[in-house]
Amino acid sequence: MNRLKAINKNTTLSDKAYQIIKQAIIANELKPGDLLTEEKLAEQLQISRTPIKAALGRLIYEEFAYVNDNKNVVVLEVSSQDVKDITVVRISLEPVVISLLEGKITDEQIEYLENINQKQRISFENGKNEEFLALDYEFHTKLAEYTENQYLMQMVGKANLVVRRFLSLSGPGIKSNMKAIEEHEEIVKCLKNGEFSIAKEAMNEHLGNVRDRFLF
Repeated sequence: MNRLKAINKNTTLSDKAYQIIKQAIIANELKPGDLLTEEKLAEQLQISRTPIKAALGRLIYEEFAYVNDNKNVVVLEVSSQDVKDITVVRISLEPVVISLLEGKITDEQIEYLENINQKQRISFENGKNEEFLALDYEFHTKLAEYTENQYLMQMVGKANLVVRRFLSLSGPGIKSNMKAIEEHEEIVKCLKNGEFSIAKEAMNEHLGNVRDRFLF
């Protein structure tokens, strides 16, 4: 297990432990199948086992980890079938996000999305895959955030985390990353031009392409 950063004692310990362990799982620093033991995590994070226990409970509930037959907490695997299944959900949800943004999204928000796309190009050019995936996640979740629909935000966020973990584990190819950037840019261009029906179609096509590029 990789070394984790010690927690600042001024923060809420269980929440901070949860965030650190969750981020380590997302970034593939804690890999599928790794044991998450209270004692070892408490030692690494330099806190007691009580907040670790609460953090692990949240991670199990949110399906980042599970309890195996030996009663150990283990990092949950993300399979290609998981991504296929979650893509069905994303294709149902994320075009709806675009529809809800009509007459709502602001110029400042569009500019922010454009900035994400620019950062993605830079991370792509510099070969920073984890940074690229973090920006990809931010792009999709920001769109959902702009709808101001809390339930939609939560579902889109969870679905995109599954994909982010899978891509982090599988190591997507360079060409695939470039195509994703171009598809993001097309979506934003349509939003900027007020072409919401076309943007919705572009999102639907993008999600299908993501599935096909990495699973077939």
